[in-house]
Amino acid sequence: MFLLDSVIHHVVLKMGVIGSTKKLLEQKEAKPIFLAIFNSFSWYFPLFIFFANVLDGLQIEYAALLLIYFVHYLAIVISALSGNFLVSKLKRRNLLSLWMFIGTIVSLSMILMKSGEIGWVYFISIFLGFSLGLGFPSCLAYFADNTNVEHRGSFSGILYFLASMGMAAIGFSTTLLDFFAAVLLFTIWRAIGLVAFLLLKPKNEQKAEVVDVSYGTILHERAFILYFIPWTMFCLINFLEIPFFDIPLQQYFLGTNLRYLISIGEFGIGGLSALIGGLSSDRIGRKRMIISAFMMVGIGYAVLSLSFSSPIALYFYVLLDGVAWGIFALMFYLIIWGDLAANRSKEKYYLIGTLPFLISSFISFLVTPYAGAVPLTTAFSLASFFLFLAVLPLIYAPETLPEKTIKERELKSYIEKAKKEKEKYA
Repeated sequence: MFLLDSVIHHVVLKMGVIGSTKKLLEQKEAKPIFLAIFNSFSWYFPLFIFFANVLDGLQIEYAALLLIYFVHYLAIVISALSGNFLVSKLKRRNLLSLWMFIGTIVSLSMILMKSGEIGWVYFISIFLGFSLGLGFPSCLAYFADNTNVEHRGSFSGILYFLASMGMAAIGFSTTLLDFFAAVLLFTIWRAIGLVAFLLLKPKNEQKAEVVDVSYGTILHERAFILYFIPWTMFCLINFLEIPFFDIPLQQYFLGTNLRYLISIGEFGIGGLSALIGGLSSDRIGRKRMIISAFMMVGIGYAVLSLSFSSPIALYFYVLLDGVAWGIFALMFYLIIWGDLAANRSKEKYYLIGTLPFLISSFISFLVTPYAGAVPLTTAFSLASFFLFLAVLPLIYAPETLPEKTIKERELKSYIEKAKKEKEKYA
């Protein structure tokens, strides 16, 4: 928690994000939700990778494995819908506390997977999904409610940077531990997040009036659709391409676990790009950052299509994809849906906004057996083409950062440069 406070304090002061003591105190009230998101990201994503690795070791038949993942993602969606319903009945903090408690119990229950009993595997798969979906949209909405649109990018960048470092650290630690020690690590880490969240209860929790909105209304909003379609296209392309790194490319890089290297490398790259991208998005806008991310990953696939057997081409792709993923995760997990929701209830925006990632994740398992039938050049060329195509809706999408804020910050930047030039020649 000290690290979180120190980084926020340093970057906020350096960037001039908060201009008064009152605003600074308002951001301090958001510390519990900062911690909750940091803990949730750094807990679930390494835990899911750990869960997938344990499944691989059990040598379960493909049909059963597919069903295990299906019930996991289905549980996420159903529990997220349930959580959005319950948040209107319970206080948001109570729901999030229950959610984190369930996550602690589920982490410990993974010990049962060691028995290899398929019944326990299905049980854990379902409740692991439940432990993510129940409070995740509400958690992200809580964050958006405690950050204003002008500074949301900066704080999101700091938060996702720290979360990425946490994901990498927890994920790497599990590779050094045996099965039981790793399960204990996940359990303790989630429990620490729960206790800290309860202890850091804000003195004056924000109770701003919000307008409820239906799922249908959101899906009919032009601005929402213009951001939702490109995000969906990216998720589909990204996860459809994963099997080409796990299977066919292995013949060109023998003895190398590409998924592991790419994941570890992109956590660090993505975290750093999210930090820079978050600060930049509060100055030049969200739309430009998203378009630049699409261009980067599109170029990466284009290079792979021309020379997929070259290590240099692969490393170049990993670099571009890592930078792009950091920006995409930052924008589509934390920023865009909160911006678009404005003063309306944000849980439904975040739920719909995260669905493309969840659905696409499952699709990746469906296409894995057929990856070898498609030439690599064709697969990567098509990915590049559709990514560039996905940029088109963004051209018509409105900028979610207020235009007044962009112009004020551009003017401020111009004045600062003019002063430096004047001092230089004085």
